[in-house]
Amino acid sequence: MGTKDAPPAIADAFYERLDEATYTSSWSTAGPWGPKAQHAGPPSALLAMQLQNAHPRPGFHPARMTFELLGQIPVADLTVRTAVEHSTNRTDLLSGELLYSGKVVALARMWRFRAAPDSLERMRETRLQQGLLDFADSVPAVTPLVLAYDDSVSPPVPLELTGHTEGYLSAVEWRFEEERPFAAFGPGRAWVRPRIPLVLGEPDTPFGRLMVIADSCWSVCRRIDMTKHFAINTEITVHCHRLPEGDWLRLDGKTVTSPGGAAVSHATMGDHRDECAYVLQSMFVA
Repeated sequence: MGTKDAPPAIADAFYERLDEATYTSSWSTAGPWGPKAQHAGPPSALLAMQLQNAHPRPGFHPARMTFELLGQIPVADLTVRTAVEHSTNRTDLLSGELLYSGKVVALARMWRFRAAPDSLERMRETRLQQGLLDFADSVPAVTPLVLAYDDSVSPPVPLELTGHTEGYLSAVEWRFEEERPFAAFGPGRAWVRPRIPLVLGEPDTPFGRLMVIADSCWSVCRRIDMTKHFAINTEITVHCHRLPEGDWLRLDGKTVTSPGGAAVSHATMGDHRDECAYVLQSMFVA
């Protein structure tokens, strides 16, 4: 168990493979809600990895993936099933299921395209090139255990904000642009990287690292007052126009809410070079 004087222990990996389609989940997959339910980052990355590995196609690029949460994903042994739904010489539509004790707990679909030609002109929105992805090594690493400060800030930061910190929240490293993250409502920006591999003894992939972090979109820019409302996402949709480079990934996100409707979190993801993907998450709010 972790204390305020030392970082909490983390597992050697998020998962360990038991056989071709079965994985045991480590305690580092657990989300902020408690030690028994997984954060959606690791299982979405697990499905992304298995979709690519089970149906390899050199020269194809994972352009979009949607991960659907059907309920809590237990920190337990999980089985992955995948299929090719549609395939041409230019595109693939892949699907996957994550099962616990024979019950489907999550679904995924991935569009994969033949990679664009090198002659394609590189285009970016001007506003996304103005230093928004700058990274300073002088910014100290922030452990999740210190995010739950409450010294009469307005709005106050409740301890429940971080909840269970000895799972996923400690298995990734966070560097926030804000001096005091979560101390005010508004957009959120952070550099994030996994501290452990996705599957023990197996190399990580760039798209897998992207998916490990993508579900943190709404956490980084979560500005819903959690003392008044319960909020949670039921899906993660990632559009990727370029695979990320390196371990560190940038999340630059916002959350919008509409009374009588729902909430939506959206973020630009990038690396040291520039932006590479976009995340959208629809949020249930009660």
